[in-house]
Amino acid sequence: SYFVNAEIRAGDWILTPGIRYEDVELTRYDYSTADPSREQGPTRVRDNSVSMAIPGMGALYRLNNEWRLLAGVHKGFNPPAPGSSADEESSLNIEVGTRYDNDVLSFEAIYFVNVYDNLVGTVTDSTGGGGEIGDQFDGGEVTVAGLEFSAGYNWSIGRIGVPLGVKYTWTTEAEFQSSFESNFDPWGDVEAGDELPYIPEHQLRATLGLEADTWRVNVAASYLGQVRTRAGQGPFEPSESIDSRVVWDMLASWSFTQNLSAYVKVDNLLDETYIAARRPSGVRPGLPRTAYLGLTYRL
Repeated sequence: SYFVNAEIRAGDWILTPGIRYEDVELTRYDYSTADPSREQGPTRVRDNSVSMAIPGMGALYRLNNEWRLLAGVHKGFNPPAPGSSADEESSLNIEVGTRYDNDVLSFEAIYFVNVYDNLVGTVTDSTGGGGEIGDQFDGGEVTVAGLEFSAGYNWSIGRIGVPLGVKYTWTTEAEFQSSFESNFDPWGDVEAGDELPYIPEHQLRATLGLEADTWRVNVAASYLGQVRTRAGQGPFEPSESIDSRVVWDMLASWSFTQNLSAYVKVDNLLDETYIAARRPSGVRPGLPRTAYLGLTYRL
C-alpha cells in the first residue's frame, strides 16, 4: 500500500487532500479437521487479488475563534476474502457540519451519508449467516445517512470539576436500494427499502463526572434503540428484533502518586437484563454486571 497526503492552509481554510493505493494478494489454506498435524497438506487453496485507488478530501473553515465549518468526501473500500465470489466493498462517504469550542462549552453537529456501490456480508462466528466461516455475499447498493450531535460542558463547584457530556446519533436511513435473493441469513430475501439489521435509528450516551486533583468518578448511561436482526421493513417482528435498552456504567480512579493510580470500573452497573443479539445460535444475553479493579503505573 502507498499513500500521499497534504495539508494546505490558505487564510481561514485548511484543506487535507490525500490518496491511498492498495494492491492486495490474498491466499487461504483450508485443512481437514481429521488431520490436526496438517501432514496431508491443505484440502483446498483459495486466493484472490484486488487493486484500488482510494482518494479523500477534507476541508475546514474557521469562522472565528470558536466556530468552525467542516466537510469531507472519502472513498471507502474493503477487499474481498480469499476465494470469495463477492465483489470488493466500496462506498462514497460524505460528511458536513459545524464545530464550536470556547474551552468551557463544546458542540459538534455532523450530517453524514454513506453510499455503498456494494455492501458485503461476511459469515463469522458471531454473525452466522449460512455457509462456511469467511464466505461472503454481495448486498448491492445501500444508503446509510443520519445526524451526529455531541456536546460537552466543563462545570465546576469550587475545586471540584463537573464535566458533562452527551453524544447522539440519529440514523435517518439505512436501507438496501435494490431487491435480491441472498443466502446470507441476516439479510435473507431482500426487497428495495428493507432496513439493514443491527442499525438502530437512535443512539444516545450521556456522561456525568466529578473530578478533583487526586480522584475522579464518571457515570454514563447508554441508550440503544430497537433494532432489526434481519433485513426488513414495516412493523418490528418480535422474533426478528431486539428491544431498546438503557445500560449504566461507572468508572472511578484515585491517584496515589504521579505514577501510581488505582481504578474501579463497573459495566452494566444496574445489572440490566437485555438481549444483545439473536445470531448465530439464538438469543444471546447482554453482559451482566461486571466489575474490574486495577492498578496503573506510568513511568
